[in-house]
Amino acid sequence: HSSSPRLNYSPPCPEPNAHRCISPHTDAGALTVLTQSEVRSLQVELDGEWFDVPPVPGTFVINTGDVMQVWSNGLYRAPLHRVIAQRTLERYSAPYFLNPSYETEYAPIPSTVTPDRPAKYRPISWGAFRMSRFAGDFADVGQETQISDFEIA
Repeated sequence: HSSSPRLNYSPPCPEPNAHRCISPHTDAGALTVLTQSEVRSLQVELDGEWFDVPPVPGTFVINTGDVMQVWSNGLYRAPLHRVIAQRTLERYSAPYFLNPSYETEYAPIPSTVTPDRPAKYRPISWGAFRMSRFAGDFADVGQETQISDFEIA
């Protein structure tokens, strides 16, 4: 597998409206399990509007990722989310990304594909997809690879 933990730190920002700690994105893997400090910074997009995901002490935030979206043939969607800066508060978070092995080729599982609901995605190599997305994490590669690049027209 290629699952991995991460520790994120977001410092206070004197002009939070002009700064995002983490830009809007979906998580590439299957699931993300997130624990976070008690600072309200995580937001999720729904129908073009951003909503706070308030931290609840002692709980985890579970996000479906792009892999789950493909496996479920779009029945489960990877939510677009971001982290906004706070003026005086620092934020810590610790996500654990559950990912397949780099050798895995994934596609909609057969039970999600029917004559009325054909496959929405062509098979994807996790290793190639992740490496392409990973490149965009550290450099401006122009248009970053998205799961929509693998949709069947």
